Amino acid sequence: MFLHGGWRCASTYVWSRFRASPLTTCFYEPFAERLAHSSAKRIGRDTSGGWDSRHPQLSAPYREEYLPLLRRLGRGVRGYHEQLALARYFPRDDLGLERSYLDRLIGHARGRGTHPVLGFSRSLARAAALKQTLGGHHIVIRRDPRQQWLSCRSYRGNGPLSYFELGHLLILALAPPGSTAGALARSLGLPRLSPWTRSLKWQMQSLHTAVYPCGDELSYRAFIGVYLLSYAVAVPAADLVLDMERLWGSAQYRDEARASILGRTGIAVDFGDCTVAHHDQAGIELDFAAAEADIRERLSAFGAKFDGSIAAPFTAEPASV
Repeated sequence: MFLHGGWRCASTYVWSRFRASPLTTCFYEPFAERLAHSSAKRIGRDTSGGWDSRHPQLSAPYREEYLPLLRRLGRGVRGYHEQLALARYFPRDDLGLERSYLDRLIGHARGRGTHPVLGFSRSLARAAALKQTLGGHHIVIRRDPRQQWLSCRSYRGNGPLSYFELGHLLILALAPPGSTAGALARSLGLPRLSPWTRSLKWQMQSLHTAVYPCGDELSYRAFIGVYLLSYAVAVPAADLVLDMERLWGSAQYRDEARASILGRTGIAVDFGDCTVAHHDQAGIELDFAAAEADIRERLSAFGAKFDGSIAAPFTAEPASV
């Protein structure tokens, strides 16, 4: 089972519902960069209550399932490479690196007699390639893009950008040369960063320096560009698309989603406690519609094609392709 979402789209909530089942072994954010340096101590202290996560209360640390997979010296998860985080967000090859690593996670879960569930926040643009490479059942999680970006923005603190905002800028800056994402990055004035030099931490610091000061216009344009390019790939590959606003607001939709998952996987999940926060746009001097239209126009000029609008409704029925 593969769960594909982005930052701040309620993907942690969906993952936690699968984790509640005794039939599953659920890996949290298998591409997250912190897995390169994970230790038993770090995993133990990384909990939903340890920061302003706005996540549901979890019965165990986020990454407890990785403990048996730590390297012999106890630092980092076996098979994980930091390039899996963002440098390969837009696929560059046949996903051999992803396959060897994810096969290890899947094999571990099956060795325990459980269903493997992989809950991603950095996989959307790789969803189709991952399905072709590894098979399995793929669920795509989607939230209203303006609300998602507002949630990302709300973590700025005292700085001009939050980690989540900078992450979307970095995804574009690391995009393969000649790709649509790379062309968008250049049109937005972002530098071209090499995925094979320095650490991801250095890349983030370098990009932060290059775009500072960065306002809402660039932040949202980068976000919506990544959003559009990601879901254009992920939605056609999905066996099920979960619209989080509808999952929150409609009991019938929750029942339909639950029945679809149970029928296809044999895993019973309960979405009865689903809530999605609403962020007020008041005080933000940004013309969302104009920014969205601008990015659509740029991407179309670079050869990208999109079906429907950004706010297109989704159904709990399996996607037809």
